[in-house]
Amino acid sequence: MNGQSRPEGPALRFGILGALRVEVGGDELRLGSRKQRVLLAALLAEAGAVISTDRLADILWGEDQPDGPAGAIQTQVSRLRGALARGGGAPARDVLVTRPGGYAVIVAPDRVDAGRFERLLAEVRAAPAPRARVELTGRALRLWRGPPLPECDHARAIAEAARLAELRWVAVELRADAMLRLGRHQDVVAELEVPIASHPLREQLRGLLMVALYRAGRQADALATYRELRETLAGDLGIEPSAVLRELERAILLQAEHLPWPAPPVEGGVDVRRPGGVPRTSRGTVDALPDEVTSFVGRQADLRGVTAALKENRIVVLTGVGGVGKSRLAGRVARELAEDYVDGVVLCDLVSAEDSSAVPDVVATALGVLPSERGSIDSLPEVLRGQQVLLVVDNCEHVLDGASELVNRLRSGCPTVDVLATSRQPLHVAGQQVWPVLPLDVVDRGPGTAVELFCQRAASADPTVEWTGPDRTAALEVCRRLDGLPLAIELAAARTRSMTPTDIAERLDARLDVLTDGSGVPSPRHRSLHAMLDWSYELLPVVTRRLFDRLAVFAGGFAPDAAGRVCAGDGVPPGAVADRLAELVDHSLVVVDRSDRHARYRLLETLQSYGEAHLEERGELPSWRRRHAEHYLVLAANAADGLRGPDEASWVHLVDTEFANVRAAQHRACTAGQLDVALGLPGLLGDYAYYRLSDEVYAWAERALELPGVSTHPARPAALLTAAIGRMQRGELDRALEDGAQVLAATSDEQVILRATQLVAEIALYQGRLDDVDRWGDELRERARSAASAYFEALSHLLPVHAAAYRGQPEEARSRLDSGWQVAARAGTPSLRAGFSYLEGEIRLDAAPEVALAAFSQAIEATRPVRNRFVAGVARVSVASLAARHGKPEEALLAFREIVDYWRTCGDRVHLWTTLHNLVVLLERVGADEAAAVLHGAVCTATTGAPPFGADADRLQVAAVALRRSLGEETFAAADTRGRCMSDEDVVTFVLEQIERLLTAPSAEGSG
Repeated sequence: MNGQSRPEGPALRFGILGALRVEVGGDELRLGSRKQRVLLAALLAEAGAVISTDRLADILWGEDQPDGPAGAIQTQVSRLRGALARGGGAPARDVLVTRPGGYAVIVAPDRVDAGRFERLLAEVRAAPAPRARVELTGRALRLWRGPPLPECDHARAIAEAARLAELRWVAVELRADAMLRLGRHQDVVAELEVPIASHPLREQLRGLLMVALYRAGRQADALATYRELRETLAGDLGIEPSAVLRELERAILLQAEHLPWPAPPVEGGVDVRRPGGVPRTSRGTVDALPDEVTSFVGRQADLRGVTAALKENRIVVLTGVGGVGKSRLAGRVARELAEDYVDGVVLCDLVSAEDSSAVPDVVATALGVLPSERGSIDSLPEVLRGQQVLLVVDNCEHVLDGASELVNRLRSGCPTVDVLATSRQPLHVAGQQVWPVLPLDVVDRGPGTAVELFCQRAASADPTVEWTGPDRTAALEVCRRLDGLPLAIELAAARTRSMTPTDIAERLDARLDVLTDGSGVPSPRHRSLHAMLDWSYELLPVVTRRLFDRLAVFAGGFAPDAAGRVCAGDGVPPGAVADRLAELVDHSLVVVDRSDRHARYRLLETLQSYGEAHLEERGELPSWRRRHAEHYLVLAANAADGLRGPDEASWVHLVDTEFANVRAAQHRACTAGQLDVALGLPGLLGDYAYYRLSDEVYAWAERALELPGVSTHPARPAALLTAAIGRMQRGELDRALEDGAQVLAATSDEQVILRATQLVAEIALYQGRLDDVDRWGDELRERARSAASAYFEALSHLLPVHAAAYRGQPEEARSRLDSGWQVAARAGTPSLRAGFSYLEGEIRLDAAPEVALAAFSQAIEATRPVRNRFVAGVARVSVASLAARHGKPEEALLAFREIVDYWRTCGDRVHLWTTLHNLVVLLERVGADEAAAVLHGAVCTATTGAPPFGADADRLQVAAVALRRSLGEETFAAADTRGRCMSDEDVVTFVLEQIERLLTAPSAEGSG
C-alpha cells in the first residue's frame, strides 16, 4: 500500500454521561480492565487538554504508586490504545495522543455524548419556539444514562461531573418551562416529581412545579409544595425561600391570573445551597441486613433525603434520641442503595462493643474477614481498600471515640467505601453529613404519621379496634404525649391487647407531670420515652420486672434456655422464665427473632440500658454479669468437646450465634480481673479459632495473659496455648514453639497436652523438621490412645502423612493416610474428614491430577457446614497449584488472586507464603519472568512463616534456573534483590497487581 493513505475505520464515539461507554460503528467496545476505564474517563473529562504523567499516576494509583510511574502509565496507555484499536475504529493513536509531559484525548465534541448534550443545550437556548425547546431538551436528556464520570474520584473529574449534572438540571428546567408555555401542565407535574425528590432545595424546580399545579387546578397542592420547601430550608439551612418564590406563593394565595414566575435563566448556574455530587452506580447485595419483620411506617422524606445525602457525601450520620428509629431508617436506606455497591452492604452493630478499644474486633468480625493484627484499627482500611461497600455502623454513641477513629481511617484510606452511621450524637469526623432523625409528625391524618404507626401496631395487637371517634382521638393524644417517638408509640400500642386507647392516654398523664431530665428542667422527648418505659415496666408483675432487668446483661440476643440459666433464682423461679419471657414479648419489651429453627430474643439498645440502670441502682449488676460469664464459660467448655465430635456443625453454629455474648463476657472479665473467665474462654475456644481463623479469639488470650496475677492461675496454660496457635498462624513460628514448650511443661491437663503436642508437631512441619514431625506425631498418637481420644489419634496421622509426602515417600504417605482415615471415621468429626480428603488430593497432586482435584473439591465441600476456613484455604491453594501445573494459565491466575487475598485478609501468613511459593512457578510458566524473579527473592527471605523446603524448594530451584537463563544473571539478580527488600505487605500488593496485569493484558502483548 505504498503511496496510498491508510483507510480510516468507523469513528470512535464515547459516553461519559453515565458509566464509561465506547462505541465503534454503533457497537459497544468492552475495555479490559478498571484502570483502562479510569484512564480513559480521566482524559475524556478534560478532552483536548494534556494531563501530565504525574497527575495520571495520582489518578490511577493514589499513594500506592508503582516504581517508575511514567513507565507504568506508558504501559497503560499502550494497552488502552490496543483495546481501542481492536474495535476496528479510527486509529487509536490519533485519538489517544502523546504530548510533551503527558497524554490527551483529541476528539470532536460531537463524538462524546457530553459534547452533543452541550450542543443541544445551546440550541435550546437559541430556539424561541417552545415546541422546539421541548423536542431539543428531550433529545438532550435522553443522552443521559446515569451520573457522569462515575469511574473517577479525583478533584477535576468531580468538578466536571458536577458541572455536567448542573447543566442537566438546567435542561430539565428549560424543558418544564417550555411545556408550561404549551399548556402541558399535567406533564410538567409528572416529570418534576422525581427530580424534586432528589434535589428538594432547588427553587427553580419548585417554582415550576407550583406554577404547573396551580394551572392544573391544584392550588392546595401548589401551596403545600411551597410549605415543604420552606420547612426543609429552615430545618437544613436556617433560611427562607427566595423573594421570587415568596411572591409566587402570595400570587397563588390570591388566585392571581398571572403568576410572577420568570423563565429559567438561559445560562446554567450552580445551586450553591446543595451542590451536586456524583452518585455511585455499581451493584451489590444486602445479605448482611436482617429482614424487616414489621412494616416501615413514615420516614419517606428522610429516606429520600438520606439516600440523596449518601450519593453526595461518603459519610452520613443519623442522629437522634434513643428510640426515634435511627437503626430502622439506616436499614431501609441500605436496602434502597444496595444495587449501588458492587461489593455489597455490611451491617456492623456496635452494641456488643463494650468500649472503644473493642470497635476494631467487632467491625472485623462483621466484615467476615479477620485482619492479621486484630485489635489494631490500622488493618481495617487494608481489608476494605478497593472495595465498593456501604458500611452501616449502628449504635455508635457508647463507643464514640472508637467509631470516629474507624470512620476517619476509612474516609482517608478507602475512597470507594461509604459509611452510614447511627449515633445519638455526631461522630468526631470532618466532612460528615449529619442527618437528624426527628420524631414522627403528630397529626390526625396522613401517611407516615405517628398516628398511622400507632394504629398499625395496635391493629397487630388487636385487629378488632375501630379507629374512629374516641379511639382515634385518644390515639392522637397518646402520640402527642409521647412526642411522636416510634419506640414509645410501639410500646403504647402493644397495650391495646388489654386497654382501650383512652385508657392508655389517661395512664400517661401522671408520669409526664413528674419526669424531668435530671436537672429539674423538663425535656419532653427524654421525659416521654422514660415515662413510657417506666409505665410499661411498672405494669409488669415483680417477678417479670426482675427477669427483664437481668436480661440486660446479654449482648447480641439470647436463647430461652440461656435466659433460664442466667436469670433464674433469687425471686425468679426457673419454671417461670419461659412464661415471663413470653409476657415481655407481648409487652414489646423483648424482641423475638424467628428466622432460625429456634426462637431467639433480644432487648433493644434503649431497653437494655434501661434494665442495666436498674441493676446498677440496686448494686446487682456485677453479680448478674458474673452469672452471665459463668454460663458462657460452661458453654465454651461444652463446645470445646463438641467441636471435636460428629456434632461439630451444631457447636460451630452455637458459638457463632452466641459470639457477641462470649465477647461481652470476655471483655467484662478482663475489666473486672476475673481470671477464670478471662483466661478460660480463649483457652477453651482455641480449636474454634484455629479452624475458623478467628484472630479475635487469639487477641483475647493475649490480652488476658497480660492481666495481674495470671502466672500461677491454672487456666493460664490453655490460654497461652490459644495465643501460641494464633502466633503460629501469623507466622511467628519460633515464638509459638517457645509458648508450646512452656505449655507442655506447665500443665497436667490431658486435653491441653494433646493440643500442645499437635501444635509443636505442626510447627515442626512448617519449619521443615520432618523427623521431629514423626517424633511428635508418634507421641501424640500414644497419648491419644491412652486418653481414648479418636479425634487426637486421627490428628496424629495427619502431619506425618505430610512429612512422608515431602520426603518423596508416596507409599509411606498412603499407608499412614489409610490408617488415619480409619481413626477419623471413628471420631466422625467433619473437619477431620475434610483434612483427610485434602491429603488424599495432596499425595496425588502430580501423579493423578483429576483424582486430586476431586479430592480437593470433596474437602472444600466438607468444610462448609462447619465453616472450616483453614482446611478450605489449604485445599484451595492446592487447587490453584494444580491449575498452575496442569491447567489453563488464566484459570490458575484467577485462583491465585483469590487465595492470596484470602490468606491476607484472614491473617494466616504461613499459608500465604506457601501459596506464594507456588505462584513463582506459575509466573515463570506464563512468561512473567521479571515478576517471578522478584517474587522468588521475596519468598526466600520472608519475615513471617518459614523458608521453602522439600518439593516446594525443588520447584523454586527449577524455576530460578529457568529465570536466570531467560533473563540473564544480571537482570535476575536485580529483580531477586528487589524482592528481598520488600516488606510482606509490599509483596502481597505487588503480586496482586502483577496478576491483574496479566489477566487484563491483551494476549498479543505477552508478559514479563
